[in-house]
Amino acid sequence: MSWMGRLQIGDVIPATAPAAVLPERGRMGKVGNQRGVMRRQMGVQAALEWAFATEMAQMERDEVGASSGGQRAGVSMEYILYQRFMLGGVAIDTSPGRSSPADDAEVVASVLRATLLWHDASWLADLARTRCVPDCMAGEVPRLRPEDWAFGRGGRVGRRADSRPLGAEGWPPVERRNRKGAVVYDEVSFTPCTWSPTQSQIAGARRRYIDWWGHLLSVMVALQSAGLERIEVTDAMPPMTPWRKGS
Repeated sequence: MSWMGRLQIGDVIPATAPAAVLPERGRMGKVGNQRGVMRRQMGVQAALEWAFATEMAQMERDEVGASSGGQRAGVSMEYILYQRFMLGGVAIDTSPGRSSPADDAEVVASVLRATLLWHDASWLADLARTRCVPDCMAGEVPRLRPEDWAFGRGGRVGRRADSRPLGAEGWPPVERRNRKGAVVYDEVSFTPCTWSPTQSQIAGARRRYIDWWGHLLSVMVALQSAGLERIEVTDAMPPMTPWRKGS
C-alpha cells in the first residue's frame, strides 16, 4: 500500500502529495478537521513570532543530520515533511530538559530553514524571537549636528574649536586692541558639525527592511503549502515601505 492509502484527515500532508489530495486539506483549513481542531489564522510575521518566541522552536543547520545523529546533505523540505509524515506527523528530534515545541512550530522552523539561506533564516528567527522588526528609520532625514556638546547655564550648545588647526581651510587669528591699547590676536572659533544620520545610513536601513519583507514573502508562500495542522498562514504582510505615507 502506498503512503497515500494511509492518509487520515487532519494529518500533515507532504508537499510532494498529489494534487488530488490538496483540495481536501484546503477544505479542512476553513472548517477544521475531524479531530475537532480549528486552524488559527495568522500572518507570516505572527506565525514566526509564535513559533520562535512563544513555542521556542529552534533551527538546525542540518535538520536531518541533527535528528538522526548523522550528516545527510542535499535533502529538500519535501523530504523532511515526508519523513515527519511517516512518523505520524511528529518531529523526529526532541530536546531533553524542556517541553517540546508544538508540531506546527517545528514545521515553521523547518520551512524557514529550507526556504532561505542560513544567514537570512537566522536573522528572521532572531527578529521573531524578540518580536522585533528591522529599523527602517521612518521619518528620519539627514540633519547637521555638532560633533560634540557643551553644557552650561545657557543649556546645551555645540562645542567650539579653534579654526587654526584646519590650515588653509581655517581662519587666521583676528587682530584687535585690548583695553590697555595692546595688540592681541583672538582665535576664530567654529563648531565642528556632521551629518547624522547620513543618507547612506538611512538608505542602508531601508534596504535591510526591504530584504526582511522579501524574505517574509518567500516564507509565507512556503508555509501556505507546508501542511500545517493547527494554523493557517494568511496573505497578511507588514507594510512594505512604512516610511512612505499611505503605504
